[in-house]
Amino acid sequence: MISRFKWYAVRVPCSVDEFLQKLAQSRYDPSLNSGFIVNIPERSFQFFWRTSIYATSIDLDGISKQNEVVSTCSQRVTLLGTDQLMFRMEDPPRSSKELLNSLDKILGFGFSCEQIFVTDKIVKDSIKSFQTITLNSLKLSGSISSIAATARVEIASKVGIDPESVEGFGLSHSVVDAGSYSVRYKGLTGQVGFTRTGICKLSGDLTPRVQAYIETTLMAGLKK
Repeated sequence: MISRFKWYAVRVPCSVDEFLQKLAQSRYDPSLNSGFIVNIPERSFQFFWRTSIYATSIDLDGISKQNEVVSTCSQRVTLLGTDQLMFRMEDPPRSSKELLNSLDKILGFGFSCEQIFVTDKIVKDSIKSFQTITLNSLKLSGSISSIAATARVEIASKVGIDPESVEGFGLSHSVVDAGSYSVRYKGLTGQVGFTRTGICKLSGDLTPRVQAYIETTLMAGLKK
């Protein structure tokens, strides 16, 4: 099973308990367009909101008609940290606009939320203590100055990729767009992948440990 995560650096104009209590006052009800269900002991909450999609139907006379279909979406968020706060969003939607707008409306001035992008360096720093680390795939974009061209390179290998071999492609000012690593620890395995959009994918028996290491690295970066 693959778990997908995004993390956000957060500032709130009150304590964490006060923050969660304010959300609890906007409790979700099926009659409302949006709302929260809060779990204060676990420092987490779930946001629910309605969204509409339009489906086109065609009758026997060939006349088309648009029908509105309303569905309810949800997003679970866990608060991490004390002085420095961080949101952990599991299986996040493409856009968190509805959630962030609701939080801004409830908290007002002093609230800020900025996505933290998991980079290749962050992943490397997080998994360096594992016994075996294998780079499985890599996507790069850059330029080839000799022919005045831009290039995108995608590499995948079941036996691992030597990062030094990438230099043979001759890319200058290259950027890592995505990558994935396999790790092993005491007979257990896990996989961690990341993209420039900020999504981090974890799978395998070591998922909880890898997740904890990444969050420790991210939190340390916020304190600098």
